[in-house]
This record gives sequence, structure tokens and C-alpha cells, in this order.
Amino acid sequence: MIKFQEAVIQTHIQSDGYQTHYRLWGQSKGGDVIVLLHGGISHSAWQAPLGEGIVSKSEISFIAVDRRGSGLNLVNRGHLPSKEREIEDMVSFIRSLQGSYTRIHLAGWCFGAQVATIVASVLEAEGILSSFLMIAPGFAFQERYSDVLRLTKYAMTEVLKEFDLNPVPTHAFMPVPLQPTDFTDQVDWHDFVVKDDLRLWKVTESTYKVWSELADWSLLALSEISKLPVLAVFGSKERLVDNDCVKQMVQERVKSPVIQMETLETGHAVQFDEPEKLAEIVTSFVTSVRR
Repeated sequence: MIKFQEAVIQTHIQSDGYQTHYRLWGQSKGGDVIVLLHGGISHSAWQAPLGEGIVSKSEISFIAVDRRGSGLNLVNRGHLPSKEREIEDMVSFIRSLQGSYTRIHLAGWCFGAQVATIVASVLEAEGILSSFLMIAPGFAFQERYSDVLRLTKYAMTEVLKEFDLNPVPTHAFMPVPLQPTDFTDQVDWHDFVVKDDLRLWKVTESTYKVWSELADWSLLALSEISKLPVLAVFGSKERLVDNDCVKQMVQERVKSPVIQMETLETGHAVQFDEPEKLAEIVTSFVTSVRR
């Protein structure tokens, strides 16, 4: 059975009054903090193996944020109202940490890496961030998952048309076609994902639309990152992401003087399969780019 150490759960109030929850490992004030954004159906607790690994071997604090509609954020679960709101949420949260930490390092896993890319492009000019990290970034999917995702959205749209249905905008009914095996080969983690009551298996129509808009925006945002040191970590046994395509995108678009790429023998959930090795790579990178 998978068990985590208890993280400190805190909240941040957004400009529209929405309460964003996040988990903190390490100190609430200090030198370095890594702020990580989770993927589509997951939430902050999925980053516990990485958070525990980082704080056990360094003085770096680690924060995993529950993005709007996900994790511990119980209001309008599975619903994203707009791409602008999603980015504003994360920009606001990171700005709020400036008085607590000397250096803020932004990270993203899976789809969270795409959201984080946009946030990084916004904040780079403000000098708030010290580096940018991507773990299994989902800028391009393998053909299998791309087809499944497309067919799922098409099927649900056809059902609505056939029965002349008009769901409440905040009602999450659209399934997300992901399985535990898409993340890892480890049986214990399969059990964890299946029994995780905070995961998202259904989202709203708006969320699917916003995800697509954010994905397009993130490709443009990659080209706007020119100063921040960048780390990208990939899993060699990916079932979701087209690693070769993403690596090429990063190399061609990002203009930063430091671009470090690492590959571990893992599935998509690198933090599940090799938390210690991932923590070592991340802490070494953060230590090397301190300024």
C-alpha cells in the first residue's frame, strides 16, 4: 500500500474569491522553493514522492498546487471557466510567495508542464523565477492516446446532439480516457490511482475546450522563454507523450542559455517509478542555477 508523509495543507485566495489549496513539504520560508503544477486528472498529492525526496536530501522547500477544479479544491470540480483564469490563478499564487522565499523555481508535470510554460513566459520578464522545470511534459501525445482522446470527445458531443441535451456549464460529465497503466507499470500505484477519490475522471465541456486552448498557447509560450535555465525530464517507457517530438520542440523553441535534458527508465509518472533519482536530478539542477 502506498503511504505518504503528511504535508502541510494551506490555501491561497484568488482574485475572484476562489480558494486554491496546496501542499507544502519543507519550510514555509527560506531560500529555494519549487512550485509544481500537476497534470489533467491528478492533483498535488501525486507529487508526494518527489516532495518527500527533495526535502529529505536538501533545504529546498517543495509546493504542489491543486489547480482550479482539482484535488482539494471542491468547488466546481472538473471545471475550468477559461484559459485566462487558469493562468491568472497560478501567476497570482506564485507572486504571493515572493515575500517568503529568495528563489522560486517553477515546475510542471504532464499537462501541468504546459500550464507552467505559459506562467513562466508571463513571469520571466518580472524576474520572479529562478528556473523552469518540466517533468514528462505533454506538448505532443503518442498516436494511440491522441486517437482515444479525439474519439472520446466526439462520442460525447454526438450523444448531446442526439438527445438534445444542454448540461449545466459547471457539471462534469465528459470522461477523460486515462488508465492507471498509462502512468506506471507498478501495481501498487495502479491501486493508488484507482482508489484515489480526489482524481478527476470526468470534466466539463468547458474544461476540454480550455485544455485545448492552453495546449495551443503553451507552444507559443515555449518560444518566449529566453532567460530562465530549463530542465526537462522524460520517462523512457512513456505510453502518453511523444518524447522525441517534445524534445525537438524544446530544443527548437526555447531560447534559454541553459537547457538540460534527462531521461529515466520510467513511465509517464516519473515521480512514482523513480522518486529518488528524480529528486536527485531536480535538487542538483536547482542548486546549480542558484542566483
